[in-house]
Amino acid sequence: MTSDEYAVHLRAFGVPEPAVIHQSELAGDWRRFLETAGAADASAAGAPEAGQFARRLIAEGRNTPVNFSALADYSAWLGNRKAQVAWIELADCHNALEVLAGEIQRRFGGEMRNAIVPAALPPLGADEKERSAYTRGVARRMEERISAVKAQAAWFQVQHGIPPESFQTGEAADRGKFRQSGSIDAFLDLKRRERDEMLTGLRDGNELWYTVQITDAVLEFVKNDPEMEVGRREGDDIFVSKIPYNAVRYLAETDPVRKRYYACHCPLVRQSILDGNPISADVCHCSLGHASHYIAGIGREFRGEVLESVLRGDLRCRFVFHLSPSEG
Repeated sequence: MTSDEYAVHLRAFGVPEPAVIHQSELAGDWRRFLETAGAADASAAGAPEAGQFARRLIAEGRNTPVNFSALADYSAWLGNRKAQVAWIELADCHNALEVLAGEIQRRFGGEMRNAIVPAALPPLGADEKERSAYTRGVARRMEERISAVKAQAAWFQVQHGIPPESFQTGEAADRGKFRQSGSIDAFLDLKRRERDEMLTGLRDGNELWYTVQITDAVLEFVKNDPEMEVGRREGDDIFVSKIPYNAVRYLAETDPVRKRYYACHCPLVRQSILDGNPISADVCHCSLGHASHYIAGIGREFRGEVLESVLRGDLRCRFVFHLSPSEG
C-alpha cells in the first residue's frame, strides 16, 4: 500500500490536509527505513524495527507524540497489530517522569528535585530497559531522601502522566450516573455492565482496548472479577484490581516471573521484573492515582492503599479506597 492510498484514507476521515501530507511523508520514511535496513516491510514489522526507527527519530529530533501516534495509526491501517502496539508502547507514559520531577519540585523545592532527578530524562522513544534503569535510580534516591509516605504521595499525582483535564469529562459523566443510580452498589453495577458491553464490542470487532487484545478467555476473565477496572464495595471500602497489561499471555503463562511481567502496565518498571533487579513499589502509587478516577463519580473523599503489586512479587495489582463517611 502506497503513501497515496494512505493519504486517500486519511482524507476520507476528514484529516486536515497539512496533517495528511505530514503523516503520509512519515509513513514513507518508515517504509524506506525498513527497506534500507533490510528489515520486514511495514505490514510485517514489529517491536524491534519500531525501536530502531524510534532511535532515528530521536537523533533527528522528530520523536514527538504526534509522530508516534501517526505511526501507530498507519500500522493499524495496514492491519499490522504488532507495530501498532509497539508504537503505542514506545510513547506510553512518555511524560510520567517529567510530571514526577515537577511534583517533587512543587513539594520539596528545586534543590531536592535536582538531587533526585539529576540528569536528562530518557527521550520519548527510549526502550523499556533504558526507562527502567533510569526509574530505578530515581526511586532509590527518593528512598534515600524522603519518607515512603511522601514518595508515595508524589507518585500518586503522576497518574501515568495523563493531564488532570483529560479525566474531567468522564468524571462529570460518572457523577451524573451516580446520582441516577442512587447508591454505590448500583453505580458499580452499572459501570460493570458498561465495561462488559464495551469489551464485548471490542471482542466482536477484533479491536484492541488500548493495547489489550480481547479474546473470549480475556472477556470471561474480566467479567468474572467484579473488582477489575471498576470496583467492589465492602462497607466504606472499594476494592479495585487491574486487568493484566498483556492479558492473553498472562492467562496462558505458568512462569510466575513472566506472569508478573505480563500483568504490569508500567513501562517505567516492567523490565525490572524480568531482570530480577527490583524497583521500589512506591512507584505503584502512580497506578493507584490513576485507578482513583474509577471512583471519582461517587464524590467522597478517600484514602487509597496498594494491597497487591507485581513489583512486590504478587501476581496482580490490587488497590483499596477507604471512603470517608458520607454526610448525613
